[in-house]
Amino acid sequence: MKTLLDFASPRTKVLLAGGLLLGLAALAPLGGVSATSVARGLLGALALTGLGWWLMRRGRAESRFTLSERMRVVSRTGLSQRCGLALVEVEGSRYLVAFGDSFAEIHRARVPKRVKPRSRRRAMTHLPAKEDLS
Repeated sequence: MKTLLDFASPRTKVLLAGGLLLGLAALAPLGGVSATSVARGLLGALALTGLGWWLMRRGRAESRFTLSERMRVVSRTGLSQRCGLALVEVEGSRYLVAFGDSFAEIHRARVPKRVKPRSRRRAMTHLPAKEDLS
């Protein structure tokens, strides 16, 4: 059976437990409670709840926009147990990195030129004529 606190973070659980503990400590010495005391207690509880909510929102690590990756490993392969080769992309440029235990070499990767495909009709005109073998 899932409860409401299953989805809460440990920080939220600790804040909730602390609030409940403070509430119980505040209500323990009160024997006869007046309406003014209840109103003050509710106002204090709301203030503590608001402060806790603000602290949780302030502590979140999520940002409102996403940052693009400045560097990422496109592919990586091992050449031996101690050496490897990686293709790394840094801000749109690609580099080939050879690395090992005591060395690393970086080379700028060449980008192949785009070759326009020849049209099928033009390719068919350059085929040699079939010879008649009969």
